[in-house]
Amino acid sequence: MTVIELPDEQATALKAKAAASGLTLEAWLKQLAAPEVTGEPLDQPAGRPRSLQDELTPEEWVRQFEAWVDSHDRTTPLLSDEAISRDNIYPDRI
Repeated sequence: MTVIELPDEQATALKAKAAASGLTLEAWLKQLAAPEVTGEPLDQPAGRPRSLQDELTPEEWVRQFEAWVDSHDRTTPLLSDEAISRDNIYPDRI
């Protein structure tokens, strides 16, 4: 493992970018460095699919989507037309 020293403000900014991506700083930096080593494009790091849709067959994607749809409560009452009217959504713009 190699350690580099950065000014505190740079380290803080990089940690924030990593956190925004849902990664630790170490994982985020590895992801950035991987294309330099492997030659793969930055948006598709080595060994990681671009999205779940790219990884699944169309049939499996549909099966998982329908399972997700079926997991929702179908007894939730719908909003009335009045509840979703523009006047009620933006009462200060009447």
